[in-house]
Parts: sequence; C-alpha cells; structure tokens
Amino acid sequence: MSLESRIQTIRAFNRDVTERLGVLEDRYLTTDRPLSLDRLLWEIGTAGIEVRELRSRLGLDSGYTSRQLRALEQEGLVVVSPSEHDSRVRRATLTASGLAELAVLDRLSDELVGTILAPLTERQRDELAAATETVRRLFTASAVTIAAADPASDPARWAVHAYHRTLDDRFDGGFRPDRAVPTADDELRLPSGTFLLATLKDCPVGCVGVTKVDDTSAEIRRLWVSSELRGLGIGRRLLAAAEDAAVSLGADVVRLDTNRSLAEAIGLYRAAGYDEAAPFNDQPYAHHWFVKPLRDKPARAGATAPPAGPPASTGRVGFLGLGIMGLPMARRLARSGVGLTVWSRTPKSDDELAAAGARTAANVPEVFAQCDTVIVMLRDEAAVDQVLRDVPGGIAGLVAGRTIVNMGTLSPGYSKALADEVERAGGHYVEAPVSGSRRPAEDGKLVAMVAGRPDVVRRTVALLDPMCAQVTVCGPVPSGITMKLAVNVFLIALVTGLAEAFHFADRHGLDRHLLRGILDAGQMSSPISRVKTAKLVGDDLTAQAAIADVRMNAELIVDAAAAAGAGVPLSELCRVLYADAVRRGDGALDMVGVIRTIAAGQQDHPR
Repeated sequence: MSLESRIQTIRAFNRDVTERLGVLEDRYLTTDRPLSLDRLLWEIGTAGIEVRELRSRLGLDSGYTSRQLRALEQEGLVVVSPSEHDSRVRRATLTASGLAELAVLDRLSDELVGTILAPLTERQRDELAAATETVRRLFTASAVTIAAADPASDPARWAVHAYHRTLDDRFDGGFRPDRAVPTADDELRLPSGTFLLATLKDCPVGCVGVTKVDDTSAEIRRLWVSSELRGLGIGRRLLAAAEDAAVSLGADVVRLDTNRSLAEAIGLYRAAGYDEAAPFNDQPYAHHWFVKPLRDKPARAGATAPPAGPPASTGRVGFLGLGIMGLPMARRLARSGVGLTVWSRTPKSDDELAAAGARTAANVPEVFAQCDTVIVMLRDEAAVDQVLRDVPGGIAGLVAGRTIVNMGTLSPGYSKALADEVERAGGHYVEAPVSGSRRPAEDGKLVAMVAGRPDVVRRTVALLDPMCAQVTVCGPVPSGITMKLAVNVFLIALVTGLAEAFHFADRHGLDRHLLRGILDAGQMSSPISRVKTAKLVGDDLTAQAAIADVRMNAELIVDAAAAAGAGVPLSELCRVLYADAVRRGDGALDMVGVIRTIAAGQQDHPR
C-alpha cells in the first residue's frame, strides 16, 4: 500500500469513527455538553487531577483548558482550587453533582458501545475489540517523539533512574550504578556525544545516549524503553536515532555492551545488524559486546529518529497455511499494508484478507512466482513435504532467489535439513516458530524465536512485527525450533497441571468458579492460565491449541531430548496422555480438553 493510500484509508477511518460515535454532535451522549467537556469530566475522574497534568494528558493549551474548566464550574460539576501540597499548583476535582454526572456518562457510553456491538456476530465483536486495541497501540507508538535533551535535565535524570531500576530488576544479583563504568554528563553533550529522550505526552518513556570514543567510533549507552510501551518498536527507533547521532558525530562504527539477562535487547541488536565482538571495555555487568559499521548509513540533517512507516521489505510476501494460527496471522500481516499472496491446502475465502488486498493463489508455484519472501505456517513435516516437495521440480524449482520463513513447529533435525536443501537450491531459510495460540495470533501478541544466517535474519525480521509482540533472535538454525520446544516443555506441563487441578477439584465437589478466582489472583497466574481457567469454567473446549497439535509437540520434545541425551520425564507423561486423548477422539478439542482423558483414566483404573 502506498503512502497516499494509507493516508486516505486512515482519513476514511477517522470519518467513520467520529460519525459512528456521535462526536460531531453539539450534545454528546444525549447530554447538553459537547464531547470536549465530557472528556474533561472523565479525565478528572473520581480522584481529581492537577490542571497541568490534565493539559499535558490531553495536549491542550493553558487558555483553552481554563475556559473549559470554567464552563464546568459554572454547571457546578467541577471545583478548581490550590493543591493542598503546593498552593502554586491548581487541582480540579468533581463535585457531588460532577460525580453523579460521571456515572451517567459511563452508563450512556456503555450503552453506546452496546449498540455498536449488538448487530455483530461473536467473531465480529472479537475482531472489533482486537482492532481497536491495535489502533490504540499504533496511535500510542505514533505519538512518541524522540529528541535531544540535556542529560542533566529532570526528565533525563528520571529516565536514567528508570533505566537503572529496570537493570536492578532484571540482572542476577541486581544492579548498582556505582559499580558500573560511569558516563559523565559532558560525554553525552555536543561535541562529545548526544542524549536522546523519547516522550509521550511530555512524559519520558525511553532514552539512549551516544558518546564519541575516538575519531572513528562511538558507543551507545543507557538504551531504555518503559515496560508499558515495549513491543511498539520504540527501542528500534531509539537505536536507529542513536546510530544517526553517531554518524553526525563523525563515527564510522558504533558499539555497545549488554547483560545476558536482557534477551530482548540482544535480539534487537542482532536483528539491527550488530555483530558480537571481543570485549572492548571493563564493564562488570557486560556479557555481550556488539559492533556495527555505519559507513553505509548516511546522516540526515536534524534527524533524531528513523523515517515513519514500516521497515521496507523486498517485494510481495507469500503465506502458506491458513489454519487456526495461520489465518489470523495472515490477516494481521495484510492489514499492516504488506502485499500478500496466500494459499491454503484447504481452500478458504476470507473477507478480511480480500478487503486488505491479499491475493489468493491457485497453487504453491504461483505463490513463489509472485513473491520474494514466503512464510510457511503448516501443521507438521508431512504437510511441509506435501506443499514444498510434491510440486513439479520440487523445492529446487521453487526457492531459488527467494527466502522461506518457517513459522511452524518442526523437529530440529528436519528444519536443519530443510535449511540446507533450500540454500543448496539458491534460496534462503529462516526459522521463526511462534509461542502462542489463536487469541494471541489474533491480537498480534505472538512471541517469535528466530534463527538463520544473520544477514538473512536482518532482512526478514521486521516482517514479523505485525504478528508478534516480541521477536528474539536465537542464533543459527535450528536454535529457533529448539528454543520453541524448550518453551513448549513448560507450556504443556503448565496447562496439563491446570486441567488436572480442575479434575481434582471436581472429584472433591469444589466449585470451579472459586478455584478459578483463587488461581487467577495468585502468583501462578499468567495470561495463558487465565485464558485456560476461563475455558474450563465455561466448559469451552473449542480449540485455540488443539490436543492433536500438543501431542505432536510433545513427541517432538521427547525425540529431541533423546537425541541430546536429556531427560524429560514430565514431557514423556504428557506425550502418553495426549496420545490417549487423540485415540479417544478428542484431538480437535483445545488442550484443556485433556481433562476428559484424565477423568476417564481414573474411572478406567480405580485405585
């Protein structure tokens, strides 16, 4: 999609939303006030707010805010008075009438959203909720600005302290700034260096420093992004801005160090073209040292951030496999503006893919003929063989000059052999298996484990952003697949234990709802456990991750463990249990449906 097409699409979206939500009316939600005044009531809320924070949060100037607040004061809904902590600071609070009006607004707003959702199917409601969450995330990302700041300023100091707190939380044994190699403020000021601050509504949300080391090299330090904004590409923007700053300082090479606990940062550096190097400093907290040449990166006058828009990809992208996971992944990729050609072994007609401009190919060779990069999201090795080998000319006739990105879960040995075969045929191969099920796929919150040749990974990793909340580069093939299996060891044991806990509760006559509330409120709670407890309480066994697929993954884990001489006793038990579930005819159920096999096993084998 071209820039002009994106602009027109977003403008049309703005028109539709403002009309549908009724914000064009002088009286919003049937009240006597426009939306602007109602929004102030919502922001002031039950706790009140300092006027300066209110202005910053909504991006309003002082005069306009004062006029709006006076209008609310005249209605008897708001009181603006000096703060009890600082008489120079004004604070807005709601009166009793204001609190009552806020309750009415909340009720009317809920009713409005209810009228939007009511005509839709359940699937469409989920799609709309997921789409609005995506819009919020991307709007937030686009509102973040990156600019040079004085390292001694209060916002810069606050960001560096937040950076230190993050290191203290993440490092084994914590982090003490007085033990680290120091960075003086002057090292981060021109002409010696630069300090860049990322802000959202005037609040620091990220930072990075660059300092000149010698005539040809610069060093990046203090790269930090707020945990609330991770996954939005802010780290990549800060890193690119730091590289631009290094070029402006005259550097040909940039370098940095990091701790082994910061796996996301290590993945970011590798994906951005950094290569590991021998230690170049005495930083006591460093375990990895990276360098990157900048000779081919031209400086942009006044630039502190990379250009807007997604990273460039080479040509059209193919997507093979539109199953439980593949279909929502392809939808997100198409919605991101990537030119997509799709194919599935079971032909599917999907309105959302068509609306986003995706083409449907008649066969696999047609996909490769149109595309430079082809994503493969197929169920197992047999499916890969059928799709890539059972065509005229086999793999060699498809992949020359093209990149295959395998996002399915295969055995490590098969993936390595496939990589070798693709490269012998003149193609490129990247592993990118994902952790997550159907719902994270719909929400773009999968976690990808990427492996391959560094230069090929660098060219393709940005393609995963619309589908994934985190992308971690694990090394050469098959380290991505092997990492995925390690993750699945924990996942399968976790969900199986959860199903067994509910079976145990059932046999003792306990209330499933009470058990769910206790588990969801405790330290063992996680996004996956909360999803699965909801399914167990609701007796909803529709597949997000099917039992048959879990059995396959358990078998891959056991086989890979045997090849490495590793013991996996829990995975061995799960493999048998899920194989029994498939034999019972439950293979298409969600993995929590294994509770049926657990219950049946106890009845079949009484003690």
